[in-house]
Amino acid sequence: MAMGRVWPPLFAVLLMFMGHGVAHAQGAREVLEGAIFEGVLREVGAISGGDADRLIFRGGLFISEACKDYGFEEAAYTASRQDDRILFEATSVSPSHGRMVWHGVRQGDRLEAEVVWTKERWYWDIRREYQFLGQLTTQR
Repeated sequence: MAMGRVWPPLFAVLLMFMGHGVAHAQGAREVLEGAIFEGVLREVGAISGGDADRLIFRGGLFISEACKDYGFEEAAYTASRQDDRILFEATSVSPSHGRMVWHGVRQGDRLEAEVVWTKERWYWDIRREYQFLGQLTTQR
């Protein structure tokens, strides 16, 4: 009988903590929603070159305009808050060019991301690492 009285309050506390995590993640996503960052996407280790790129967060989707030219599609993104930083992840797929996995950090108006591009082929696999460095240009 005593267990029956403990369970509902304990359950309510667990739901509160779980709900807090969801609200925390939703708040982080709202900070990215509508944001456009312009910068350069280049292979890791390169100090020059690369492609001008715009990263767009809109309608719960993420897109790299430079990668869009290669058939990479808009992808759902997730976001979380860590102190004053917003972390995001997205995986974009191209029917002909493979997959790009993005892990990024927004701090203020600056966004940095690491990208791993992979393409599996029957005769060899491609794996390259890129980085994006950009600044916020639009926030709706």
